[in-house]
Amino acid sequence: MALAVLNLLLLAVFSFFPSLIDASLGMGYGFTVTPLLLLLGYSPTEAVPAVLASSVVGDLLGSFFHQEYQNVDFSFKSRPFKIAFVIGVLGGVGALFGALVAIGISTLYLKTYIGVLVTVLGVFVLFSDRLRIRMEFSWTRMVMMGILGAFNKGVSGSGFGPVVTTGGLLSGLDEKATVAIQCLSELPVCIIGFLTFVMKGCCVDWHLALWVSVGAAFSAPVAAWFVHRVSSEKLKPMIGVMAVILGIFTLVKVHL
Repeated sequence: MALAVLNLLLLAVFSFFPSLIDASLGMGYGFTVTPLLLLLGYSPTEAVPAVLASSVVGDLLGSFFHQEYQNVDFSFKSRPFKIAFVIGVLGGVGALFGALVAIGISTLYLKTYIGVLVTVLGVFVLFSDRLRIRMEFSWTRMVMMGILGAFNKGVSGSGFGPVVTTGGLLSGLDEKATVAIQCLSELPVCIIGFLTFVMKGCCVDWHLALWVSVGAAFSAPVAAWFVHRVSSEKLKPMIGVMAVILGIFTLVKVHL
């Protein structure tokens, strides 16, 4: 019994750090935690719902604390809220109907496409300042990135955060607002994804979901504080580097 409790506490600790990175840089949680749970012996039908449930907790609290630390203005009439709402709807549709699109498409091709896309976007973010590329805000670019992220999430379960976050930067959004917008826009995606598992009759491991959610919950205020304290000039290259790392790891993993 004591060993089981210790293992669950360790899960909370392990989920804390990926969630901290995700809520700070807009990507990396599901990419890290899902494989970890699979390595620990959990089945995909146990691991994925738990990750989705903890993402709901992390995204909800993360959005709240980003607002509290004034990283973003999420009032109903604000542009960040409208962007998060539009991207969230697109992502929700992608999560709901992506399985239909994925039928007959090779996983190898899908993961390769996502790896290349995220890597290229990350490189573009890193070098946009050196190339003196200044982006004015564009709803068209933002919606296109949202559609790409939703497609990725729906057909493979990954590639939403990196595309939406880097896409926000390349669409002319402020660095801190972009991270917060990704956090809020992912919320309906994870809710729909989790409810889909429940409605399919999957036996959700509620203890697992609870403890990884604890780690995500504790990371939310820390991540929002970090985004508040770090300068936008430093945050942007961090996001670019993280996107490149995730893109390369995706390519390496799928071709091993």
